[in-house]
Amino acid sequence: MKITMEMSRGAYEIAKKIFYGHMTRNEGKNEINRVTGMSEGSAQTFITIFLAMMDGEEYKRAFNNSTNKFLLESIRQDFGEDNFKNALNAVQKHIDYYSTLNKGNLTGLQNIVNQMRN
Repeated sequence: MKITMEMSRGAYEIAKKIFYGHMTRNEGKNEINRVTGMSEGSAQTFITIFLAMMDGEEYKRAFNNSTNKFLLESIRQDFGEDNFKNALNAVQKHIDYYSTLNKGNLTGLQNIVNQMRN
């Protein structure tokens, strides 16, 4: 199933509740599935990526470039520059990790990171 921007917007609002401790990851996964129609597996991945971005940590799973750009822009708007820098660092770590898998490079995502760093 393709992850739409509408799904990503709904998932983001729920992921913020998890970040703030208002619900568990499991509750959030179920709520994203119920509200957006995103599969539970994709919802879990969305949560993992969002929380990794907030912590500046590498993550292994991937979402489409539109969702990644949306997350970066939303984190900057909702959480400020420090968390935005964490998110950019997390995405860069993901790009670097992906390049070690011999599956090609995430050129589009790298372009997004480069543009947003400037």
